[in-house]
Amino acid sequence: MAVLLFIGIITYVLVFFVSVFFSVKFQFGEESKDERGKNILNTSYTIAFPIFILGWFIIYLIDEFITPFSLESYKMAIWFVLTGAYIIHAVSLFNLKRTS
Repeated sequence: MAVLLFIGIITYVLVFFVSVFFSVKFQFGEESKDERGKNILNTSYTIAFPIFILGWFIIYLIDEFITPFSLESYKMAIWFVLTGAYIIHAVSLFNLKRTS
């Protein structure tokens, strides 16, 4: 079971770094400088930004009403919210780039 957890963590971190690479490549590339690229970036940010608010709200509700978090649990939860939002941002960039 520990091996599967380790493989899952490694896979998640690799997906995060690939999404960071793709997002930075798109954002600083020539493609984002035209009107289509700016529209894709704005739509992708519109999709990804509410995840921060929703994630923070869910963390607050769990801490307040279900079980209190320790400092380590807070750090891990915030890490998942930030990286998850960034992954969703990159996935939406990829999909919008393909469909536009």
